[in-house]
Amino acid sequence: MHLVGFTLILFVISCIMAATALSASFIWIGSKLAGIQKATFGKAFISALLSSVAVWSLTGYSAVYVGVESISVWLLGLAITVGILKFVYTISWGKAFILWIFTGIAHVIVGVIVIALLITGAIVLVL
Repeated sequence: MHLVGFTLILFVISCIMAATALSASFIWIGSKLAGIQKATFGKAFISALLSSVAVWSLTGYSAVYVGVESISVWLLGLAITVGILKFVYTISWGKAFILWIFTGIAHVIVGVIVIALLITGAIVLVL
């Protein structure tokens, strides 16, 4: 039983790291397309990690303590992410918003992958 729990923890950590790396890849590509100077994958990874932690914390806090997931929380998460991108890259708000669009694309892809894995896992459990 301990092996199952340990495996689950490793799986969750692996998913978080893969999602952060995928998000960082899209941020890095977006930074190159936006013509941002000194755009490195390291900055993209830090941005992705910080924004993910901030938004997940905000969403979790809102869901647990406020009991509501609303458009205002989503907008606040957007502002926080754009602010983090602006800070890490030292760019304008407009360029940071462009990078946020690439982050959003990555999150949609990760969401689709997670849903596919959950459906596949449910099917395997039923069989």
